[in-house]
Amino acid sequence: MNIKYSSIILMFFLLASTVFAQTSPFPNPDIIIQDDVNLRSINIVNVKKGIILPYAKLGERFEISFDDLDSDIKNYYYKVEHCESNWEVSDIFDNDFLEGYNEAEITKYKYSFNTLKKYTHYSFTFPNNRMRVLVSGNYLLKVYLDDPDEPAFVRRLVIYEDIVTIGAKARRATVVNKMDTDQQINFTLNHKDLTIDNPSTEISVNILQNNTWNNAIYNLKYQYVGNKTLIYNYNDKSNFKGGNFFFHFDTKSIRTAGLYTDYINLKDIYNHYLYTSYPRYNLPFTIQQDFNGGFVLRTIDGGDIENEGDYTNVHFHLDPNIEYPDYDFYVYGAFNDWRLEEENRLKFNKSKNIFETEILLKQGYFDYKFVAYNNKKDVFMPNKLSGSFYQTENNYSIIVYYRDMNSRFDRVVGFLQIRAQDIF
Repeated sequence: MNIKYSSIILMFFLLASTVFAQTSPFPNPDIIIQDDVNLRSINIVNVKKGIILPYAKLGERFEISFDDLDSDIKNYYYKVEHCESNWEVSDIFDNDFLEGYNEAEITKYKYSFNTLKKYTHYSFTFPNNRMRVLVSGNYLLKVYLDDPDEPAFVRRLVIYEDIVTIGAKARRATVVNKMDTDQQINFTLNHKDLTIDNPSTEISVNILQNNTWNNAIYNLKYQYVGNKTLIYNYNDKSNFKGGNFFFHFDTKSIRTAGLYTDYINLKDIYNHYLYTSYPRYNLPFTIQQDFNGGFVLRTIDGGDIENEGDYTNVHFHLDPNIEYPDYDFYVYGAFNDWRLEEENRLKFNKSKNIFETEILLKQGYFDYKFVAYNNKKDVFMPNKLSGSFYQTENNYSIIVYYRDMNSRFDRVVGFLQIRAQDIF
């Protein structure tokens, strides 16, 4: 059963009984739900770019897919909601942002084939011939069985227009006490093709690090005005903690120990045991390639990952070296939509003197990190164990919203994704 929350407190994470659900600084409670426990491998791909990405230009399509572990056929439906820059639902009708019907059944499915774990794979594209998007903006995608107010899962999508040109650079923070830990995003908006009468009210910018909204900077306003340009050269307001590289593992072979896997055993399904990880906040920074928290589903044991990829229990181990009586630790990454939930919370094993958990995941390549939550102060601390270094390579997404005096909703008129790398 899906869990909903009636209010959102302006903090990163909210404790609710024994389960943590993802929250954000945004006020829309419809985002704050727990995925149906039977659904796995929820995947959103920009079809044109061919990569996992929750952003698309107006006219481009997403392919959304997921697995139902009940391994039967269900009548899943989907709909979308247009949202403002802060993810409140826009005050407009469906036919203002959509041509067609704002509800469609998911009719494309495959049964798993030759796998130990049985499932049904569902997929669909959006927008499509039945549901064409008319305007840019933030969109909430809801997949549900019977009632859209009780969705099986919800995901954020951003559909943008290329009207405003963005020039941006990620650099080492210029504030002295943050130079070793932070990255600074400076950028300029060129709006020669867009008339802006009052930029302080008509233009706002959200910036994301590695495609997660949990630590996003939102509603950023310009600092200076130029000739058809808006300049954002803040020394502190557009800073992010650099963090550290992500750990990763590869389970494309279900029977052979891959990258950073200690050993494998077979019970009802295969179990992959990863090497024990340790805190890195007190270690020198070392360069390592990662996928910025992302994941890619793939298998070499079958021909089609969609219905021939198997599932394995992946066992994570953390040895924090010292006691943290007020903290809970979690496995964190795009594979679970950057959430803190009971399944990915690490439990202390007294006999081994380590923290551990196991997560059921489809075959593929996965990035992850260990994050901390101070349950005494209600504070999420993503870099408590990993440390934060200005040299870390990260992706940054700059999203430009526009709303003139006569409009009833926010459009996305500019988008750019850059990489922070080789910062010295």
